[in-house]
Amino acid sequence: FTKRCRPSSLTAVISALSEEKKDALRQIGFGGLLHLKLTSVPMTMFSQLLFAFRSEEYFEVSETEKFRLTEDDLCDVFGLPNGGHDLELLVTGLASSSSSDGESLKSLWRERYKIISSKDPIPLSAVKTKLLSNGLTDEEFKQTFVLFAMSSFLAPASGAVVDLRLLSALNWCKYVLEELVIGVREAVRGAKYVR
Repeated sequence: FTKRCRPSSLTAVISALSEEKKDALRQIGFGGLLHLKLTSVPMTMFSQLLFAFRSEEYFEVSETEKFRLTEDDLCDVFGLPNGGHDLELLVTGLASSSSSDGESLKSLWRERYKIISSKDPIPLSAVKTKLLSNGLTDEEFKQTFVLFAMSSFLAPASGAVVDLRLLSALNWCKYVLEELVIGVREAVRGAKYVR
């Protein structure tokens, strides 16, 4: 299988950010990622994680030891916002009363990147370029960074449409944990691409 997680993309962007931009990320609760040093996810570690996975409840380390990964663990490791509103309530198509909200969000992001077709994805390289060239520390920079962090490392290929205007009010730890469990399940079932 092929993993979609690319921590080197995120660490490269982080190392190129100005202190002003880093301060903006600390303000929204994503400052913990600024200390990320991971540049790859070794396949041996990934394979061991898959082998130890037993359910969304725990990983079996040995016959007598079980480890339950929690939102608090992700908060400790990545320093992401923990608590607040669940993202699943804000992901269009799962709990929204209308898919037009999701389509208008997608349309807004496509306009920012001059993507014409509604079927074409926003290239991660374009998001990276925008992050590094945008001199403003504003809401658009913060939203773009979260989009890049999720797409390159924390929850790649989730396909979620989330209103990023609500950045600090969302439970990002819960979302990343749920996406991790989904990705591990897919890998255990033999999926070709793993989140």
